[in-house]
Amino acid sequence: MKDNDFENEIFEDFDNSSASKSGNRLILVTTIVLGVLLVGMIVFSIGYFYVNMKNTKNMLGTSENKTYDRYYVLITSSRETDFWKNVYEGALSEALKSNAYIELMGEGLEDNLTKRDLIKIATSSKVDGIIVEGDDDNKTLSILRDAMSEGIPVVTVASDVPEGERISYIGISGYNLGKEYGEQLVSLVQSKEMDKCNILVLMDDSITGSSQSVILTAIKETLDSSDLNAKIGIDSKVVSTGKGYAAEEEIRDIFVSENETPDIIVCLSEKNTICVYQTVVDYNKVGEVEILGFYMSPTIKSAIQKNIIKSSMVVDSEQMGQKSVEALNEYLESGYVSEFYMIDSKQADAENLDSFETEGGEE
Repeated sequence: MKDNDFENEIFEDFDNSSASKSGNRLILVTTIVLGVLLVGMIVFSIGYFYVNMKNTKNMLGTSENKTYDRYYVLITSSRETDFWKNVYEGALSEALKSNAYIELMGEGLEDNLTKRDLIKIATSSKVDGIIVEGDDDNKTLSILRDAMSEGIPVVTVASDVPEGERISYIGISGYNLGKEYGEQLVSLVQSKEMDKCNILVLMDDSITGSSQSVILTAIKETLDSSDLNAKIGIDSKVVSTGKGYAAEEEIRDIFVSENETPDIIVCLSEKNTICVYQTVVDYNKVGEVEILGFYMSPTIKSAIQKNIIKSSMVVDSEQMGQKSVEALNEYLESGYVSEFYMIDSKQADAENLDSFETEGGEE
């Protein structure tokens, strides 16, 4: 009887060992397959982009007395938004004036390619210049250094990188923008009859954290200089934008999971502005939650007309694109360029709304 038990234990140990080895082999094979697929996807994307770039060069060089000089790319993690579409329109318009061409990179490529992947592809394809939405991720900064070391000038737009490795930054002053938001908040809080006003500032994880911190600091300074400290509570939250509907879900959680819904929500991006607007409508919070937004898309303009969004800070996004190409052209032609180009921001509300176009500038 003991011999049988001993034999059974041996067979069980053998079976467990075999199962463990089989499981390890399966994990190893799966890892190798996924790695090969990832490398293949990136190689395919580089090939696709390079062929597309060549075709564009040929297309632009076919007309008589017209030659193609340079090929630029614009890279952002939010290319589907109106803001970035208009940045691209401005950049393309300016590029064509100097016989250059610019592509909004990522269109026609795999959807799951990150901004870093796109920068790598552009660098491997030897583009003449990169215009990119900056962020403070160390990996992004390292990849931008690689591009600059390859002789490819980099211009950051709308959001800067925290340290070097770009020739110029085109955008707004975060401090001035924060002061303007702060002044709007002071006016809005003063108009409300309440003992306590909770303010939430929504940040976008695709934008440089340091630049948003400057905005938040300026907002707090403006509020501190008023006589409203006793009745104001201010908090901030970073919203994910890189994965599917993450932003929508996180913003909805504010209205469902938070102990107390904010009285005022300040949005620092177009996407968050639209998400908050839609959520306020869905949860019947119109009139209870005030929204201070960013940008002027058709949706945002309509929401201001309906008095659901109180106001929105507007920047000329097309001018951002134009100045970005100007910076690249100037650098490639002279070797020098201004380190900063500041774009003005203006407040749009129900009273002056008709003076604003939905592309981000004023009529």
